Amino acid sequence: MKVIFLLITASIAIVTSLPTTVPTSIHLPLQRTRQQSFVKRSLLTGNSNEIALINDLDLCEVAVKVQIGTPAQEFVLLFDTGSADTWIPSQQCTTATGCPDFLHHYDTDASTSHQKIDNDTLRITYGIGSAEGHYFQDIVSLGGQYINQQQTLAMIDKAVGPISQQNQATDVDHVFLDGIFGAGLPAGTVRYLQGGDIYDPLIVALYKRKMIPNPVFSVSIAQDDAEGSVILGDTHPGYNYIYTAAVGPRWSAHVTDFEFQTANETKNFQFNQNTPFGIDTGSNFMYLPEPLAQDLAKSIARNSTLNQEKSGIYVVDCQFQESRDLVKIYFPSSDYKGKRIFISIPVKELISKRESDGQCLLLFLPSNDKFILGNMLLRHFITVYDFGGSVPRIGFSPVNDNISTNKFLNEIL
Repeated sequence: MKVIFLLITASIAIVTSLPTTVPTSIHLPLQRTRQQSFVKRSLLTGNSNEIALINDLDLCEVAVKVQIGTPAQEFVLLFDTGSADTWIPSQQCTTATGCPDFLHHYDTDASTSHQKIDNDTLRITYGIGSAEGHYFQDIVSLGGQYINQQQTLAMIDKAVGPISQQNQATDVDHVFLDGIFGAGLPAGTVRYLQGGDIYDPLIVALYKRKMIPNPVFSVSIAQDDAEGSVILGDTHPGYNYIYTAAVGPRWSAHVTDFEFQTANETKNFQFNQNTPFGIDTGSNFMYLPEPLAQDLAKSIARNSTLNQEKSGIYVVDCQFQESRDLVKIYFPSSDYKGKRIFISIPVKELISKRESDGQCLLLFLPSNDKFILGNMLLRHFITVYDFGGSVPRIGFSPVNDNISTNKFLNEIL
């Protein structure tokens, strides 16, 4: 009996001493793309997984490479915090139905891990465009190393919008967006919003399956020669973040007011109530309530002619590209009850010169129904999306000395 007891004890010691599996980080180098016609059209209308962004600086679209299926089929997907469903073109989606032939199309027969989901359709409408298809499940890997278990995704049979309108003849890098990587929350999926069962989008599923260490991801959009990336499971190190609570089923935050500040005066544009704005990597421009957009544009272009194109874009004198005036955006602090935080950006960073005619445009548009802070603003900050607490939160940190944030103010709204 003594011998048996000793053998059992030894076996337990060996099992408990085995190393545990922990997530490891991965960093993919930045890739860039410039699609000239797409740019012009857009102006009218610790431990972590780190995924590189593909960044067209003029367009400021951000995308990641994702591998789906067994063996892996690779896709370039727009990284979109404004939606929660990840979709790719099906083989049934043709140029005529919105999926150009040069895009990567998902082949169900080529994947041994593909699983069909019966009677589970997807119909989604974006700020610009729409898509129709159906859900399925398959294995997803990121960087060829981080493999997710069977993941609910969608394949699209019909699409309308910028992804459908990409032009192979005018693209200079031959890199195209195949579909959407929805980085939103479970309650923001179309399947759930249309009365179906809730499911975990890819990033949330990665955390629940213990494939990333923390319930957070962080986005840094490249500028100039800097490297852009998304970090899944951690924040970009070396930055001090300020946080506001996220609201609604998508990544949105309440905005209390905007402020325009010159060396001599300050104009405050305060909302009657906290107003949700999408903190949206899938949008380029800022979309502001129409009265605010008009007043802010007039304040910026003081003593100068302000033109508004049919598209809604404001045209200003290019002299304002040298402006030192500031625009501040205020949010309720999630860490200090009754306090506010703000992010601040120089006016010159909200103006871009159009290549086709040399006109200078403000990078915000008037809107009556959707209010968004998009990539033309977010590229100046590291943006953190934290879904670990009872209330998700969004954080900001400036990427250079020209941009600033303030932890909190003493005013109580």
